[in-house]
This record gives sequence, C-alpha cells and structure tokens, in this order.
Amino acid sequence: MKVKLDPMDYESKSLSWLCIKPMLLAVRGKDFSAKSEMYNQLNEGQKGLYLFYSFHNHTKTLEEFYWFSAYNINELKSWNGIKKGLNYFKDVTLPKLLDDIEILIIERNKFKKTVSPTDLENDKELMNDVKNLHEQYIKYSETSINRMNDWIKANRTEFIETDL
Repeated sequence: MKVKLDPMDYESKSLSWLCIKPMLLAVRGKDFSAKSEMYNQLNEGQKGLYLFYSFHNHTKTLEEFYWFSAYNINELKSWNGIKKGLNYFKDVTLPKLLDDIEILIIERNKFKKTVSPTDLENDKELMNDVKNLHEQYIKYSETSINRMNDWIKANRTEFIETDL
C-alpha cells in the first residue's frame, strides 16, 4: 500500500507525513479493528510512520501530549511499537526520550486508574515534568522527522508508488 506523490513532494519537510497520511485519514474516527486492519496491510517502514504519526499528531499541547502518551502506553499498548518504528529509521534519541515519558507516566499514575489532562492543572510538579519532556519531544521529533524523510528519499520504492 504505497502512496502516489507529486515528485515535487519528495523534497517536502512533510514527506514522511505525506507517505502515511492517506492511511491514517482512511481510519480516522473508526474503531480499533479498522485501524488494526489498516496497520496490518503496511510494510515495516509504513508501520513505523503509522504509529509515530498517530501519536505525533496529538502532541500539540501539553495536555494532549500527556494524555495521548498515557493512552498509547496504557490503553493502546502501542508505545513499544512507536519506539520500534523509530528504531526502524535508525533513530536512537527519540526512543530514549519515549522511555523517559513512559517512566513518568507509569510512576506518576501507578495508584490511579485513569489519566486526565486536568492532572496537569492539579499537580504543578507533574506539569513541570511534562513541560520539560514535551519541549524535548518537540525538538527530537523534528530531528526524527528529518531522518524519516531522508530514509524515504533513499528507499522511495518502499513508500511511494512509482510509475515504471
């Protein structure tokens, strides 16, 4: 399941997103089984992009970042898959940060059954910890996206439908 792109998109800073966008948009708002079915049709590199962007696209605010991290760790159980996908692209920095995020989420919420974005309003220490991790995430994810883009350019046939 490869994407058709305009050759002009090959130099886009959004190349990695463009390579998985149709798949993620196709399952937006659908149930977990539809999302799993889509995921299972992808190759390893696409799976890495799929899990990364399904998380990354929900990291714009501190509250979103905190809640979606916990959701991917506790509910979806996709956190290791996100790290595995990053490792596919030979990224070592962001997976280490994801380990730090996971430790914070597990440690801070081991006695709670649910995580809420309002946790940050009620716990200034947690807010500061999440803010620090979020700032690092933004910086490292930009580097990771550049790495993914370079990988895709070097391995175009894995991601992009080419006319022979």
